[in-house]
Amino acid sequence: MQGHSSPWDVAIVGGGASGTLLAIHLLKQARAPLRVLLLERGRSVGQGLAYSTRSQRHLLNVPAARMGAFMEDPEHFLRAVRRQAPDTAPGDFVPRQRYGQYLAEVLEETRARAATGVRLETRSAEVVSVREHGGLVTLATEDGAEHVARRAVLALGNADPADLRVEDGGLYASPHYHRSPWVHDALAGIGANDAVLLIGTGLTMVDAVLSLEEQGHTGPLYAVSRHGLLPHRHLRASTGTYDSPGIRDVLRALRREGLRPQDDTTAHPIPVRVRALLRVLRREVRRATDAGASWRAVVDALRPVTVPLWQRLSDVERRRFLRHLRSYWDVHRHRMAPGVADGLEQLMARGRLTVRAARVRGFRLDDTGTVHARILPRGEGREEHLQVRHVVNCTGPEGTVTRHGHPLLKRLADAGRLRPDTLGMGLDTDSHGALLDAHGRTGGLLYTLGPLRRGELWETTAVPEIRAQARALADHLLARLNHGLLPPRRSAG
Repeated sequence: MQGHSSPWDVAIVGGGASGTLLAIHLLKQARAPLRVLLLERGRSVGQGLAYSTRSQRHLLNVPAARMGAFMEDPEHFLRAVRRQAPDTAPGDFVPRQRYGQYLAEVLEETRARAATGVRLETRSAEVVSVREHGGLVTLATEDGAEHVARRAVLALGNADPADLRVEDGGLYASPHYHRSPWVHDALAGIGANDAVLLIGTGLTMVDAVLSLEEQGHTGPLYAVSRHGLLPHRHLRASTGTYDSPGIRDVLRALRREGLRPQDDTTAHPIPVRVRALLRVLRREVRRATDAGASWRAVVDALRPVTVPLWQRLSDVERRRFLRHLRSYWDVHRHRMAPGVADGLEQLMARGRLTVRAARVRGFRLDDTGTVHARILPRGEGREEHLQVRHVVNCTGPEGTVTRHGHPLLKRLADAGRLRPDTLGMGLDTDSHGALLDAHGRTGGLLYTLGPLRRGELWETTAVPEIRAQARALADHLLARLNHGLLPPRRSAG
């Protein structure tokens, strides 16, 4: 058992960006004694998969001036970077490794400035079971210890990629298959001249290509996905903001709707359909172009209203979006840093990287270690055969999280303590992030935030959205614990 006579107030499982930001906001907002336990199975907090990379070529996909840990101070990160690199511009794309270091720094600064009696303890341990009892939560770790808390938050990040559901011919059990490029040294077994097939053409594929380049790979690279779309690039210089009339109208409509009483059965939310939203978006892009602005400004203008729009879509409309428009949205919304885009274009121009719109139909691994991949190019009726030495899964967290994600989630789902959302993209929660059980009920003891709320919120994987969730959840937990809140104050730095 833990070495304290009283339970922790909040236990956070996972010390990546989501868990670290939540801990920061709990420490910053608390004004009465509060004990927070942060359990991270890795060695360091603040990193997780996204920011634990060692590569200086893996850059943030958001400019430095928008990556601060605090909503009220988005340039907080920029100032931290400038202490070491004074010439950093607001629009620069900084190495992701630096952001993981920044989160750890802010956590320590916030801990040092916390109110009297507000404590944080971090421990390196993996949680293997969670039990609710008598209004408390007991977390058991693989080392046999147990930690009792009044509230617990599962901040486990993204699920692992799912294997393609095709005949693998022995590939998946071999060293020629790399299920995730983010596992430590995942690509180390790939020879310099080996031909490599990358499944997926999004930002994960881009990072895998950069990692291979950095380790001296010179062989051919083939990237395939259903649509064969590459992420667009960020512009090198800001084109300024664009006041989008159509998006402004949407925002006003949502604000008007928010004034309606939720319990009024005669009030029906404004019906939102994907096709209608697409028409608005295309019209606004034309207006922006005519005004000399970039389509990027219109996509960025949607960011503040993306979550409420998503929540007003029916499950039918959400599935329609995922089936027909998700790939197009992703490449416009999640863009590459300019320098990264330049490097990718050079690889394609030299013939080193080939990008195809195609489906993988199956694999066969022969005795020589050659992988024979069957692919069906988009719009064609005949398969093609591709021979490579390695296959890297860059599809991202597509599978149901309770099946392909953290083992803890599978055990909790099997026990009926949580359930996937209706789309199978994340976990089912209430509006505060409290987990719903198999019957749709919540005891208000277990919570989550970040990528595990993707099905409910859609935009929940980038720092600007996660920091808002972390602040809101911190305030909610402190209120539920009858703790009270500090008035807003300036952030550290």
